[in-house]
Amino acid sequence: MRLKVLITGGTGAVGSQLCDFLTKQDIEVSILSRRKRDNSKYKTYLWDHEAFLIDNNAFTDCDYIIHLAGAGIADKRWTESRKKEILDSRVKSTNFLYKVLSKLDHNVKGIISASAVGYYGQTTTSKIFKEDDQPGNDFVAHVCKAWEESVNQFKNLGLRTVNLRIGIVLMKEGGALEKMAQLFYWNLGSALGNGKQIIPWIHIMDLNQIILQAIETPEMEGAYNCCAPDPASNAEFSNEIASALGKSIWLPKVPAVALRLILGRRAVLLTEGSSVSAEKILQTNYKFKYQNLRSALMNLLGSKA
Repeated sequence: MRLKVLITGGTGAVGSQLCDFLTKQDIEVSILSRRKRDNSKYKTYLWDHEAFLIDNNAFTDCDYIIHLAGAGIADKRWTESRKKEILDSRVKSTNFLYKVLSKLDHNVKGIISASAVGYYGQTTTSKIFKEDDQPGNDFVAHVCKAWEESVNQFKNLGLRTVNLRIGIVLMKEGGALEKMAQLFYWNLGSALGNGKQIIPWIHIMDLNQIILQAIETPEMEGAYNCCAPDPASNAEFSNEIASALGKSIWLPKVPAVALRLILGRRAVLLTEGSSVSAEKILQTNYKFKYQNLRSALMNLLGSKA
């Protein structure tokens, strides 16, 4: 029988590509959405965690839940109301799923959830963070810690839980790379802050493959850093984008103070960053298709040069 997977956040940039990828692997995909989508390629079930509403039919014969839902951390200024929305969209939605499943007869075997490398805090250090390191003390770290704790509740229901601490996902459309590349395309790109901060990254194809492996591998459980084993500083990242597009960098680095004026407190997402280890995921015998930043960017941007 075909595996059946239910995806939250399945209409987002990452989720929509994951849906297409899993379908090509002969997995039956359906999504949970807050809006009815008559033109969706995938069977869509309505849910609203704020109103405590959900179509329980979504869980009929469902084997795994892929939980990607969450308000974009970098999309808007971090006002107190926005910070609450970012946290609630992850934690309260997960808690709601847990309560629903705890009352249903179902066949769900596990939940694979997005988390983020922000778990370790927005800081620039020489330390290479591993999965057993303690969480950081800032806002993003608090969100990731609470998010993972809410996912880990599913262990009480006998479900296997996997928390994927994802770096910046590189893809052609809909992600951070598209916005970054546009500046370089018009010869307006440059490094940010001091350029020394590390950018943990992963190609969308590798993220999709790791999620598939997490579905198919019962031994995978707990937290995994989802980043390629080739971390790059912001300055190196900028140079590689320019190279992939056949451009050069002539502008000076954008000062951190300017970024804070433009973006507010969320500027820390751009001005700070440290390396995370890919060793644990490599020990599962996963082989990255794009483990080198240059090859990843050439794959995604080379055609735009």
